[in-house]
Amino acid sequence: MEFENWIAFVLIWTVACFGVGPNSVTCATAGANNGFARGLWSAFGITAASLVHSMIAAFGFSAVFLTYAEAYTILKWLGVAYLCYLGLRLWGKRPTQLTMERGSREGRRVLFRRAFFVSMSNPQPILTYLAFFTPALDPSLPVVPQLAILVPTAVGIVLLMYIAYVLSGTPLRYIVTSIKRQLILNRLTGTFYIGTAAVLATTDSRK
Repeated sequence: MEFENWIAFVLIWTVACFGVGPNSVTCATAGANNGFARGLWSAFGITAASLVHSMIAAFGFSAVFLTYAEAYTILKWLGVAYLCYLGLRLWGKRPTQLTMERGSREGRRVLFRRAFFVSMSNPQPILTYLAFFTPALDPSLPVVPQLAILVPTAVGIVLLMYIAYVLSGTPLRYIVTSIKRQLILNRLTGTFYIGTAAVLATTDSRK
């Protein structure tokens, strides 16, 4: 894998991990109610689910590339279409006033288990991994070694981001309790997805 491709993936994936949703609210609430050290178990739960999602995506990539030599082009355009869909959906999404309920301290297993199942209940991340892995891959090189780099990188970024969410109880509460601020964040994120789709559509990592 080219170092430039890896750096581009790190930057794009880091930005993609921003956003307000069930995962981030779960981690922020856990941190606010249980303190940073115990709240980390929610971040670990999200990360464990992320590992499952990324491995499913990676196995899917490997199977397709091994059986169909022209799979890159198909996956590239599927990724473009999916990222455009995500961006347009966020632009048209009507914000809902979320809550971050205060409660008593909870056990580490409870926090881990809840976060894991909150994330696993949404299969969308598998498609997101597929969409973002595509531009980072060079189809002229063996796919499995490249995925062996991308998967730990993606999961590591997820871990760091959700650790940050554990720390962000108060700032995140400021966003989720405001319809207007949610709308702004949704549209910024939607624009990012559409912009990423445009970059993916106009570039080709093949040699």
